[in-house]
Amino acid sequence: MCDLLVAMPDATGEGRIVFGKNSDRPAGECQVLHFGPVRTQRAGSAVKCSYVKVPDSESTLATLGCRPYWCWGYETGLNEAGVVGGNAAVFTRAGRRTRVGAKPGLTGMELLRFGLERGGTAEYAVEAIVELLERYGQWGSAVRGKKHSEGSYENSFLLADRREAWVLETAGRRWAAERVSEGIRTVSNELTIRRRWDKASPDLFKHAVGSRWWGEADGDLDFAYAYSDHEGYPRQVAHIRRMRTHDLLKRNAGSIDEQTAMEVLRDHYEGSFLGGPQFSRYLPDFHTVCMHDSPAGFTWGDTATSVVVALDLDRDDPPLMWTAYLPPCSSVYLPFAFSESLPDMVTRAGAAGLGSRRPASAKPDRFDKDSLWWRLHRVVKAAAERPFKRVPELRSVLDPLEEQLVRRVRRDTQRRLSFDPGEWNDMVSAELSKLLPVLDDLEHKWRRE
Repeated sequence: MCDLLVAMPDATGEGRIVFGKNSDRPAGECQVLHFGPVRTQRAGSAVKCSYVKVPDSESTLATLGCRPYWCWGYETGLNEAGVVGGNAAVFTRAGRRTRVGAKPGLTGMELLRFGLERGGTAEYAVEAIVELLERYGQWGSAVRGKKHSEGSYENSFLLADRREAWVLETAGRRWAAERVSEGIRTVSNELTIRRRWDKASPDLFKHAVGSRWWGEADGDLDFAYAYSDHEGYPRQVAHIRRMRTHDLLKRNAGSIDEQTAMEVLRDHYEGSFLGGPQFSRYLPDFHTVCMHDSPAGFTWGDTATSVVVALDLDRDDPPLMWTAYLPPCSSVYLPFAFSESLPDMVTRAGAAGLGSRRPASAKPDRFDKDSLWWRLHRVVKAAAERPFKRVPELRSVLDPLEEQLVRRVRRDTQRRLSFDPGEWNDMVSAELSKLLPVLDDLEHKWRRE
């Protein structure tokens, strides 16, 4: 499950484009920040993905992205040209048909990273993704430890640059893409492109008719209706969340900024018709925008990372990537600069196990005090044990830091101050060094309660 959003300049009122994404993954799956430097192709070189090798391009753009610790691809990413994007799982009739005897191809996370490495604009990134999709397909488990039949899904993508945004939705090796030039647009785990698109597979209509998903006499193809897996996937799981993010953005149209996007991504339907004693953010048996692992197993897992990026139309340098580890309602957004000089703590996945008894092939899927994701994971899980008391205590520690960083970014943006990316990340690392002992003290206090 994932939720993505974009607000165009007329909706921000500041001549900016604001992008956001919550990456929902299995509970306990660590994500890290990763900087991918420019690669120059060597003869015969290829990128080894989960299930296929892809010939490398002549040269790539540098990228910064959030990825599951075991995965080459990105859940959310940004490139040096200022293109930002993310993917979301969708479930289609084409994908259901593919589940029998299919040959594995690329995952959505891999397609996204390739698009960012090869696309200097959002439109070029879409074209790069489509080219690889048509060649390799997108079959193969994107969930560690699950069989292809259980962990595979098709993908939708939201990509933005400083001029426009694009929504790309796929069904097997077919696709439709829509340009977004104004207003707001949100994406979740459902197809949303209906009868109008800007680019698409040339045989989209013919294939739907031949598959009996659409009739010759039914008029212009409704892509989402024809290709969605109505029989196997309950659309309300995604549709309610997508309409919620759209509604929250619409309420703020004309003044949407980074903080607006953060609040939307922290949403648990507060102030809606769902309010009452049997529903709150502390009782997670519901598919909310800010996702929590359900004790009853109803939800997909947790929000593993949440990202917000503001693209200034009159700047050429890569923007900051505001990143929160774990569900953002219980975490803090930190503004990382586009640089190879990232704090070690945000790139470290975790401990591989117990000394030499752990096999060399062991994956870093255990708590590590030097991994920010795992440090926050432990604090967030402790807060969830008595959430009505502890989450407000946690927010009283995190909010002042986040507000301080927002003020600094806003001040520097207004003054058009340039900054050294390495020095900026050192500053964020220094703030983290102050924060972590406070979180440790809070956690120790909770243990004694």
